[in-house]
Amino acid sequence: MSTRLFVFAASVLVFIISACQKDSSDFANCGNFITYRHDLNVGASANDLLSSARYRSLVVELQYLSDDLKPDSQTMDHFKAMLEQHLNKPDGITFITKQIKPSTLSFGLEQIKSIEEASRTEFTTGNKLAVYILYLNGYYAGDSLVLGAAYRNTSIVAFGKSINDFSAGDSLKRQVFDASVLEHEFGHLLGLVDEGTPLQSAHKDAANGNHCTNANCLMYYAVMDGSHDAQYAGGLASVPVMDSSCIADLRANGGK
Repeated sequence: MSTRLFVFAASVLVFIISACQKDSSDFANCGNFITYRHDLNVGASANDLLSSARYRSLVVELQYLSDDLKPDSQTMDHFKAMLEQHLNKPDGITFITKQIKPSTLSFGLEQIKSIEEASRTEFTTGNKLAVYILYLNGYYAGDSLVLGAAYRNTSIVAFGKSINDFSAGDSLKRQVFDASVLEHEFGHLLGLVDEGTPLQSAHKDAANGNHCTNANCLMYYAVMDGSHDAQYAGGLASVPVMDSSCIADLRANGGK
């Protein structure tokens, strides 16, 4: 069996809030990985995130459970730079980080939602849009191969223990995994691929959900290969970026 890690095929369990109504997706195991089904509400906040029409600023609240299983400052700077590159937020993008107490070995989706509801402090108000990121110190209860998920229209979860396992203690590799998971999952919040941000060209990999057909794109379903150390040698410089097709989609929906 190939050692290629189909990481991001496993990473997109999607649960959406549209206005005050919560809609949950159905999901099922597909071989050793998690796939998903969803309705048309996925990516409902894409234009609000991308454009300045309603919201001129963005606050990203990242809460973590363990100091040793969270992205480092360099990774967060890389993530912020990626957002500033694509989002029209003239009043700025701000990050708030805080450690919280809930801790266990594995986390189910209901528990993840409960932690957010009990701990989240930043919400969309006025012309400020808020996104919540929960960085856990365990695994997804349904499958330890899941590294992250965009599970609500402004919410992301990352499974720090799984990311650490795939990184095998290599600090450069860990930075690449952390940044790639955060940026890939935020790409789904931005409506990629054909998940709330309309396609400007035919580049959707329909066989693998809402992902890009370009194997070198950040939004490819299996963008990382754990068998090739050279892929991580450059640290954060090795993090995949969105290709021209994904960027064209974002620009057409209000992005830069």
